[in-house]
Amino acid sequence: MPILSPPSRILVTGANGYVGCWAVRALLDKGYSVRAVVRTEDKARSLSTLIKAKHPSVTDSQFDCAVIPDIISPEAIDALLHDIQGIVHTATPVTFVLDDPEEYIRPAVEGTLNILRSAAKHPEIKRIVITSSIGAVAESSVEKSQLYTDEDFNEVAVEAVQRLGRAASGMSKYNASKVLAERAAWTFCEHNKDSLPYEICVTAPGWICGPIPDDPPSPKSFVTPSAIMEWTQLFVSPPPPPHPAVPFNYIDIRDVVEMHIRALELPEAGGERFIATSHVCTWQDWYDAAADMDFLPGLHRLHPPRSPEQRGAAQLPPHPIFSNEKAKRKLNMVFKTVPETLKALVDDFGARGWLKHLEVI
Repeated sequence: MPILSPPSRILVTGANGYVGCWAVRALLDKGYSVRAVVRTEDKARSLSTLIKAKHPSVTDSQFDCAVIPDIISPEAIDALLHDIQGIVHTATPVTFVLDDPEEYIRPAVEGTLNILRSAAKHPEIKRIVITSSIGAVAESSVEKSQLYTDEDFNEVAVEAVQRLGRAASGMSKYNASKVLAERAAWTFCEHNKDSLPYEICVTAPGWICGPIPDDPPSPKSFVTPSAIMEWTQLFVSPPPPPHPAVPFNYIDIRDVVEMHIRALELPEAGGERFIATSHVCTWQDWYDAAADMDFLPGLHRLHPPRSPEQRGAAQLPPHPIFSNEKAKRKLNMVFKTVPETLKALVDDFGARGWLKHLEVI
């Protein structure tokens, strides 16, 4: 029997973000009720307008949007939990340009702990799913062949921030914040395990690719790193770095959201940490897939594919590999492939009129 099922009400933090917004929409599609949490009134209005447009049958009793300007304020979220049965916590600073490491770490750690503390007062809350990152597992940019599992934590990033402070890279600061937020959550739950009404589950996605959930006026309006990277690497010439042969661990956004929902529902997901990746690929693999499928005139001329012989002889440079075996075993995940994600992405961007420049190449 599932821990949660429709029409349970789920609170989603960071609901205007890439993962958060898709989570809201997917939960509504499955019949859940949703309370979306954002930081400003403008974001609340934009999200409410989007939901009305994309989900016209959803009623006010099934969806509402709340504004919490500062999730790290103690008890900031208490008043929103009185009728909530589950939480999807995606909110975190997603930027790599902040100077002070505490600008990453404090919101991530205190925001997560505030959710857990407040939820502990509400016995009807049964499951909390926290969105982490493979950056909390290991440095994905390390040029070393090594397999990582859900047992691993990125000590390298934490040590770099402790040693270098403001001089640490933005990625190290971000990754350290995810490690420390996760550890704070696990520690809190261990210390309070006899009294908590809920179990937590953590998902750690790789590089997320796929369609976008909202309606920006143009790709120039993209703010999420995933959308920016997809646009620049696939549909703009010449593509900026990274080099087409640099490997990365990717996952389709639809799989990320499905993992979150299964983590809410499945009893066996409680107390578990899941790496959320499909497989290792390069941008050249995406160019090859575009040529094979030939569904967009000009795309494979913008980025020439490799011949079958070249593909067969190609060898990836040393790179980290993140195991998704637990997600496949316990969540019954079957992950989408590059061609599936690329097709959805082209359909999405094409329907918005953003790919006309590729029709004349």
